[in-house]
Amino acid sequence: MLDTIALSISEKDFFIKHPERFSPHASTVFRPVYGYRGFIKATYNPVKAEKATGYKPRLTLLKRPYTELSSAIWLKIEFSAPKLIFGNNFEELRDSDDLEIVLTALHNALVSMGIEIAYDTLLNAKTSMIHYSKNILLDRSTPCFLIIQALEKLDLSIKLDLTQTDFRNGGQMVKYHASTYEIALYDKVKDLEQASKNGEKRGVETDYGNMPDLFAEHKQKPEVLRFEIRLTSRKLKHVLKTLGLETECTLKKLFGADISRSVLLHYWKIITEGLYMLNIDTKDIEKLVYEIQTAFPRKRTNKIMELIGFIVCCQKLGVRGARMALNLKNHQWYRIKADAKVLEGKDICPRFLILNCLKKDLQEFIPLVKADIVVDGLI
Repeated sequence: MLDTIALSISEKDFFIKHPERFSPHASTVFRPVYGYRGFIKATYNPVKAEKATGYKPRLTLLKRPYTELSSAIWLKIEFSAPKLIFGNNFEELRDSDDLEIVLTALHNALVSMGIEIAYDTLLNAKTSMIHYSKNILLDRSTPCFLIIQALEKLDLSIKLDLTQTDFRNGGQMVKYHASTYEIALYDKVKDLEQASKNGEKRGVETDYGNMPDLFAEHKQKPEVLRFEIRLTSRKLKHVLKTLGLETECTLKKLFGADISRSVLLHYWKIITEGLYMLNIDTKDIEKLVYEIQTAFPRKRTNKIMELIGFIVCCQKLGVRGARMALNLKNHQWYRIKADAKVLEGKDICPRFLILNCLKKDLQEFIPLVKADIVVDGLI
């Protein structure tokens, strides 16, 4: 469904009862000492005592530079919808049926923090950021790192216009980063353990919201793969247009299983398109040579050897690693990749079967509930 959401609220639509709770004091934004031209912000991060009473959103008061004062000040409300309801984001929200429950909980949390705001204002607020996500429960014989290691072998930098690809914790997480969005796939259980033991900065998420390690005292733990797409409003508009889902970027319009499913499947398709290289059987070289000769009758011996070496290199080093190691020119790279695509095996290897099952989970989009991850009273 969805997890983290950031709403932007205009100054005329909210009132702060306790400006001293912001750091620096909220008055520095409303009445800046050095005039109105600079960018100023004040944050309200709930203290430990507040978190003990339940999950609270993070608030940021912003004054944008070179803007009319009447429209310059905004309140950014950032929160995890499932943590607001369940206290954790292992359990998932359902469809738009949960919107009223989420909004009521958010409104109550804001009131307790001294923010006066109307319910309808939240409902129709502009969304400046949204994280669509799915927790996929795997069979215990299929650890998350096997899936993530397969994805490590891909080269998505050009296709997804990425600026950074990050692999962490021995194959427990892969994160693709671009200027307006991020894609993250990680072992949800291991991530929570990492954050609990070594602090939140070592985890994948930005806000654990005082979430306890649900599985700390249990040896038998579920395998939960987290697939998350983190979009800014600018990228979200582009993605929705690509999917033919023209809609307003408000909480009311974006809160729903259909949009979540469409966005996640869109990126899953892009990510897994390059995995065909891993489905070419290189164990029987004689058979592979025959398949190449059958597919390309005019290909010379040196070109056959070149193609076999390329495929093996991709499977061992990953597509990105092979490209760097072989130092291929662009025209060579695209030609050999196109030839390898023709050789993709008809028999699906076990790792591909797992990926197909993951796609099926995304298509069915059944929310993960407490009963799914309870093993001998885990939570």
